[in-house]
Amino acid sequence: MKALKAIRFGPALLGLLLLPVTAANAHTVRSRPTCGVVERLDMASRTVQFSPNHGKAPRELALTSQTKFVDNWHFAPADELKDGTRAAVYYRTPFFGRPFVTKVVWVNGS
Repeated sequence: MKALKAIRFGPALLGLLLLPVTAANAHTVRSRPTCGVVERLDMASRTVQFSPNHGKAPRELALTSQTKFVDNWHFAPADELKDGTRAAVYYRTPFFGRPFVTKVVWVNGS
């Protein structure tokens, strides 16, 4: 009799456990988004000088070959990002090495 009750409530309990759904994110879990102004983009040294909002100190972040540049919801070459542009930067901070940019998103006219 007890085995019969366990069989009936087992699927219901499993359904309740699977009910909570995680939120969908537009960036990877390990990347950190921040908004601010791109002060200087140096393709020769593969770095970007970025000044976050809220009066924080400027940061120098490394660019990799996998860094994505998104302008007006379309992928763009890096040279379209001009100094002084307001942008959202997604970066990662590894245990060893410099922080590096995974994605830069900006909208022309802002």
